[in-house]
Amino acid sequence: MGFFNPRKVEKSYDILGSFSWYVPGFAGIFSILGWFLVGMLVSMVIAVPMTLSGMQMCYVMLVIYPLQFMPVFIYSRIRSSRNATFERGYRLDSNHFGKKGGATLAVLAGVGMLAASLMLEVVNNFLPEMSEQLKTTMEMMTGGPLVPSLVCVGVFAPLFEEWMCRGLVLRGLLNYGKGRDGSSRNGKGVSPALAIVISALFFAAIHGNLWQGVSAFLIGCLFGYVYYRTGSLKLTMLMHCVNNTFSVLLSHFGGEAVKEAKTIIDILPVWEYAVLFAVSAAVLWYFVRVLSRIDVENPNGNNCDMIPSPEDLLGKEEQA
Repeated sequence: MGFFNPRKVEKSYDILGSFSWYVPGFAGIFSILGWFLVGMLVSMVIAVPMTLSGMQMCYVMLVIYPLQFMPVFIYSRIRSSRNATFERGYRLDSNHFGKKGGATLAVLAGVGMLAASLMLEVVNNFLPEMSEQLKTTMEMMTGGPLVPSLVCVGVFAPLFEEWMCRGLVLRGLLNYGKGRDGSSRNGKGVSPALAIVISALFFAAIHGNLWQGVSAFLIGCLFGYVYYRTGSLKLTMLMHCVNNTFSVLLSHFGGEAVKEAKTIIDILPVWEYAVLFAVSAAVLWYFVRVLSRIDVENPNGNNCDMIPSPEDLLGKEEQA
């Protein structure tokens, strides 16, 4: 296909679809992180006068939280637009739900997320005490008025963080350097396990502290596996939303005992938590087992749907 007769790219109002042709590799991940840090710096500058004016942190976060992701959004959108005419794309959100179907898998994902959160309390129990400054910041974010806290922590965080960490970073690593038949070109391919771990580390890093980082890494590995098996950003956003919403509601309605406790282990008797842990482990095992039975339908070795490039389409025509 000639330069003066490029493939026609139809206009789309699908926001996620506009990033399909940006498939970042290792270098791209550092670019994404760099632009995210730029967004954080800009947000901090904007937040200072808002905070000094006496505005509650939960309202400040409603304004500055989306701004942190805007540089990454613009950068990725430009890169995707440049590649859209000639390059192969990979959809950020696909629907490979297996025999259980989307509705059943969504329920299992929500329950599995709660189970994983309860099991992580064991890990959190061994972490050092949270610094007073971080504790105060967390309380201001989750302990303010319920509605803005839920919007910021339960809606904005799942949407933006999953878009960046799974939709861009993990999808890019899973598909970077892959040929049309799923083979690696120039040895650049990344194994699914390594891609999931790296994306989980990225997810942990953007939280910026040990307390959230350890949990974010472990949960990020679960999110990564869900995305690898289903290609669905909707499922990981749902799981993220369930986890964060549960934390906000617990902070608001759990009483002083919850606010003062380091983990739920400090509140419940050991035997009760042991029973909860066992039940949670069984639920999580079943959820992962269901995911493992979903067939990888795409030749690129994962379930992110591929958008053929002109070269791919030409190759199919020649084979026909």
